Amino acid sequence: MSNAPWPRRGRGQQRWRGWLALAIGIAVLFFAPMLARAQAPADTVRLQWTAPGDDGTIGTASVYDLRVSTSPIDLSNWSSASQVTGLPAPLAAGTKQGVTVSGLTHGTTYYFAVRTEDDAGNWSGLSNVFRWDWITDTSPPAAPGGVTATRESGNVHVHWSPNSEPDLQGYTVYRSTTAGGTYSPLNGTLLSTTDYFDANLPAGATALYYKVTATDQSFNESARSATASVSFVSGGPATGDWAIETGYPNPSPVTSPVTFAIVIPAAGGAGGSLVIMDAGGHRVREMPLASQATGRQLVVWDGKNDSGRDVAPGVYRALVMAGGQRSSTRLVRIP
Repeated sequence: MSNAPWPRRGRGQQRWRGWLALAIGIAVLFFAPMLARAQAPADTVRLQWTAPGDDGTIGTASVYDLRVSTSPIDLSNWSSASQVTGLPAPLAAGTKQGVTVSGLTHGTTYYFAVRTEDDAGNWSGLSNVFRWDWITDTSPPAAPGGVTATRESGNVHVHWSPNSEPDLQGYTVYRSTTAGGTYSPLNGTLLSTTDYFDANLPAGATALYYKVTATDQSFNESARSATASVSFVSGGPATGDWAIETGYPNPSPVTSPVTFAIVIPAAGGAGGSLVIMDAGGHRVREMPLASQATGRQLVVWDGKNDSGRDVAPGVYRALVMAGGQRSSTRLVRIP
């Protein structure tokens, strides 16, 4: 599926273009209406989506406009599509919302699409167009494969191979403190990438166990993957690891630098680097740490990518990478 960008308040032309590139990637994850499993009565369909923000994934949008038609919907025929009433008011970005549409004719194919308005009166482009042809998908995706868990300073990095199903919606990571114990989900919303950084490790754990599931757009969840585990020394990370602390300020304006406290072990920083990655897992900047001394050092990122341009607003991850070790922290850049 592909989505148009979410609305943004009017600012300079150059900054709008930078945000547009980010918003397209975010919209694919955060606004895909989906069919729920239960369809009762027979003339009813339940649509569900995850709320966008007022600016991408930040804030709360003002209004939803959901349209339905028996023909594929695009911007040229948007006004002729029927408007669905009874929509909920938008909630904070990331909240799951939905609406039940009744009075449909069984056997007729319907198309649904959504637009949102922000508090400045800006309307988004068209969401993905959802087609409902009365065929309910009850087949779950395959369980994810290639699951690994590695200790990276104060975090555990869980990674797996991507599923190939075309209607895949995302992934859920489960964790247990014992191999045969109860596994609890770690992410509140489905993950669009094949990486998860578990930064909230339970105190005193000597080992952690992870499984991953895949969910499609009909809410069918796969069986859990094979178990990946990671062990700790004396209940916590071993000494001598690289580490990165939360950057400050955070959130930070796109025009401001961010300072990170990085712990460099006695082996030194000859092979280490600070890497900034966007929400899609793409590297935007890499800064070698060869000139840094050992111990706790302050490293400043100027907010620019490898081409020397300011990055767009959005969610980023800063990683210290050295040999087989990684330590990461999350940061948000705002307009």
